Amino acid sequence: MNCDTLAPHYQSLEHLSFGSRLERSRIAFLGEVATAQRAIVCGGGDGRFLARLLRVNPHVVVDFVELSAAMLEIAQRRVRGMGLEFYARTRFWAGDLRAFEPRPEGYDLIVTNFFLDCFSEQELLSVVMYLSRCAARDARWVLSDFQEVPSAFGRLWSGAVIRGLYAAFRCTTGLCVDRLPDYHAALAGAGFAPRWVETALGGLLHSSLWVSIDDNDARS
Repeated sequence: MNCDTLAPHYQSLEHLSFGSRLERSRIAFLGEVATAQRAIVCGGGDGRFLARLLRVNPHVVVDFVELSAAMLEIAQRRVRGMGLEFYARTRFWAGDLRAFEPRPEGYDLIVTNFFLDCFSEQELLSVVMYLSRCAARDARWVLSDFQEVPSAFGRLWSGAVIRGLYAAFRCTTGLCVDRLPDYHAALAGAGFAPRWVETALGGLLHSSLWVSIDDNDARS
């Protein structure tokens, strides 16, 4: 998958397709992670979520991992334009997440917005397990993505939208995946449970905040 050619137009295309809905999904739980100290943002694209996170949380340091060098360059310019105090709290890395060297102390915030849908079921398991090993004991995991609507009619129209999106990304980026993996099951299998969930566009868009099962039990 190579988003380099798509990168300069991505924000405009997103707004043409979904308006501000995807951006609202990304930031649905931004206020809940305002006290995070160490974050990893996976597949953060052009850095819009990163910029908001840095503004709402004056103490967080962020590792921003993005496969597309062109997307990462846009994100760097965005944060650099905010000022040195924001740029100095971010470490940018272009490449496959699974080849990234995480901070040895781990992360108390993991962010995967519209990222996990880029993997097959088998690849997803390896990515989620990699991230779970990087998680601090009290880590929170922010997730936004598409999902099929569970009702019979919902599956018809949401499935058609999702297939169309995969077809478009296959043509523009070479993405080989053609169906959504079960990211809910993958996170649950890695020891996380959803704390809060929101949906939009009739259930097509899903946003959730997950916590480790041990931490969830302790807070119950």
